[in-house]
Amino acid sequence: MPSRYALTALVTIALAATAVLGAPAAPARAADYPSWDDVLAARSSESAKQAEVDEITAVIADLQTRAEAARQLMVQRSDESAEADRALAAGQARADALQSSAATAATRAAESKQRAAVVAAQFVRSGGRDLTTLLLTSSGTQVDDLLGQLSSAGQLTQAVDGIYDRAEQDSNTSAALSEQAETATAELTTLAEAAQAALEEAAAAQQAMVAALQEQSAHEAELQAQLASLTSSVATTEQQYQEGVAAAAAAAAAAAAAAAAAAHQGGAVVGPVSADAQALAEELMGYVANGQFHGSSPDHIFEIAWIAQGQSVENCGIDVVILQAMVAAVRAFGSAGVSDISRRCTGQIEGAGTASAHYRQGGGHAVDFTSVGGVPTTGANDASLNLIAVLDPIMPNGSRVGQSQCRYSAGNEPGFVNFIDFPDTCNHLHIDDF
Repeated sequence: MPSRYALTALVTIALAATAVLGAPAAPARAADYPSWDDVLAARSSESAKQAEVDEITAVIADLQTRAEAARQLMVQRSDESAEADRALAAGQARADALQSSAATAATRAAESKQRAAVVAAQFVRSGGRDLTTLLLTSSGTQVDDLLGQLSSAGQLTQAVDGIYDRAEQDSNTSAALSEQAETATAELTTLAEAAQAALEEAAAAQQAMVAALQEQSAHEAELQAQLASLTSSVATTEQQYQEGVAAAAAAAAAAAAAAAAAAHQGGAVVGPVSADAQALAEELMGYVANGQFHGSSPDHIFEIAWIAQGQSVENCGIDVVILQAMVAAVRAFGSAGVSDISRRCTGQIEGAGTASAHYRQGGGHAVDFTSVGGVPTTGANDASLNLIAVLDPIMPNGSRVGQSQCRYSAGNEPGFVNFIDFPDTCNHLHIDDF
């Protein structure tokens, strides 16, 4: 079996010569790329050779420059999206706080008004008689008592006035806070729209970066081979290059088949599955080359390819547990098909958006199996149940498996060791490690 690094090189060469996998395409540049005929013709003279070398070097530099520019734009748009999310969260917190304060102030205002009304009623009952007549017709002692009552009545008047003032202040405060809360709530619509727009721009920038990197991956290896043909004594032809690519793909497929044979026996996964992300990705890309593993549309296989090549691309990582699940599926059933892996990488914000298990926590924590062993998965059929039986023991405790309602309807919901189930559409089997 090829060494780890030799296999990585084989996978890299094989992938570089393939068409761009899935994801939105960058503007076509095929007409601008030097052909092998151009390369061979340029060997006829030193000046033509140097001109071709300069052209190929410039094309390689342009690919790298455009990829880096796309990456920087993606970082900028991602930062802007994060800032818009923070602004929306702060606006929501302010609106909630104002609504709570307005409700508290309204309660306090109502209590103040009630208290003022009670005191006013008591004042009317105690001070509503004709005090002048009482003073003229009363004895000295009674007059003294009445004058004392008048003094108390004055104090009571002040108290009543204070209570009414407080009630009015509380009412004004409640009205002001309610108005502020309404304004803050209205502003949330603008903040939410800004956050959504920023998210869409970030997703578009992510897609553009992926397309630029895919174009670079698809052409740079061939350009480097053309450059080597010009600067060495070996005049490589396009046929020879393509034969080398085919040999590399065959070697990668053979290595994957050998890895599967070593771990597969009687239709069951035996032995440990690697915990090394790059080794797992290399094995999966070998299955791709061998026709045993495939994606759908949009095709997420390129995410695995980059990991196999040792590349670390922003927002395009895949958790090692998910890589292990995909390897285990192919080993157990001989083949597998998947759809979504990391929607963060492909900039997919339709459907559940950023709440999708394929998007959360940077993406790469979920995979949708569309088939195993050539049989489509529905979440409830035998293929799905057999896949669950393979993965349940090796997934971390608390990992999730979808399509619960599909199995409930079919009456075949199994018991789980590590999985927790949840409802999902009945056209695949969802696995995640949340």
